[in-house]
Amino acid sequence: MPIVQTTEEGMQRAAQEFSNTATEFTGQLQAVNTQMGTLQASWTGQASAGFNQAMDSWEASFQKVITELINMLDVMGVTTKGYTAAEDDAASTAASFGAALPGV
Repeated sequence: MPIVQTTEEGMQRAAQEFSNTATEFTGQLQAVNTQMGTLQASWTGQASAGFNQAMDSWEASFQKVITELINMLDVMGVTTKGYTAAEDDAASTAASFGAALPGV
């Protein structure tokens, strides 16, 4: 089994990267939707309908990507909190051992 190591700082950087990317992607999706609104106002017909269906499918897929980034951000936040709590507990336990073993 592979060994995975991390630090609180590394987890926080990763969470920030997920947040930045989700924000960027949301802005890009809004920009595409604005352009689609402009296009739909002036383009009609079968080709337009087919293009709109394709774009609706693309939008749904892209929204899933954004949703998963946000889910990962949530997981990273929980994991970071858990990692911090575990590290604090370990440090406290180590300090207790040190106090219980005088002269060591």
